[in-house]
Amino acid sequence: MHAIIQEYLLDKVNKKLHLSKIKHAKFNESGQLLAFYIVSLFWGGDIILRENLLNVSALWEGYPHNNMTFLFKFFFIIQISYWLHIFPELYFQKTKREDMASKIQYATLYLIFITASYMFRFTRLSLVLLVVHYLAEVVFHTCRILAYAERTNISSKLFRLGDLLFVLARLSSVILTVLTFWYGLAQAPMEQQVVDLATGNFNTGLFRLNALVAVCLLQAWLMWNFIMFQVKRMREAKAYDVSSAANAAKARKSEQERAKARKARKEQEEKDDTDLPEVDQNTKKSLRQRVSAK
Repeated sequence: MHAIIQEYLLDKVNKKLHLSKIKHAKFNESGQLLAFYIVSLFWGGDIILRENLLNVSALWEGYPHNNMTFLFKFFFIIQISYWLHIFPELYFQKTKREDMASKIQYATLYLIFITASYMFRFTRLSLVLLVVHYLAEVVFHTCRILAYAERTNISSKLFRLGDLLFVLARLSSVILTVLTFWYGLAQAPMEQQVVDLATGNFNTGLFRLNALVAVCLLQAWLMWNFIMFQVKRMREAKAYDVSSAANAAKARKSEQERAKARKARKEQEEKDDTDLPEVDQNTKKSLRQRVSAK
């Protein structure tokens, strides 16, 4: 699937856009991620509707959630497989060393949280959080592709929507996690709040606290990176505006200097004319008229 999208879609678009090497690599990355996020978003949304997970209490009721439909379980297998394939892809695509760190970082985080939620039977909450997160990512990578395609009039508006969705995704993720681990699962009878590997029950205070802290820390880290990115973008925009204003002022100043130079030359010529005898002044004036007529 990766090769099909690259060869029959992204490569053809790249040839028309004539992007630089850096933009070419980022365009391909956003294109691949966008395709995966869109498929996962619709797939996850379909499972949410089928499993009636729009009801918030369904996120913790009936825990441990061992009985999963084929599509539900296959969804998590595909998620884990996709983020695993990022590591060999770095080698086959000959990714630059400076670009590897960020890709390894986000692939590792996806793997840790998705695998942990699958092992500890927190799949319902994990599915909802992934769908919320993927929605914001779809908008972001769509804007990124449009920006590289020089559709800035559309991408600039969508970027604002993407920023709003990102903040709402972080907020809703924290709320759902707190409701599930702090409130919902804590309502189970005390005799059921034990670790039971046979039934897949990990509903204990320690597991709930660790899971809650891990998800909240992840959301805080994502929000911090988002804030730093916005600050950097505002500084770059301000620096660009200052540079543009300086260039415009410099251009106006040079134009004024040229105007002053022309005026000074004209005054000097008039002064030189007044120093000549009257006959020479008339002769020079007639010569200027002839030159201007030509």
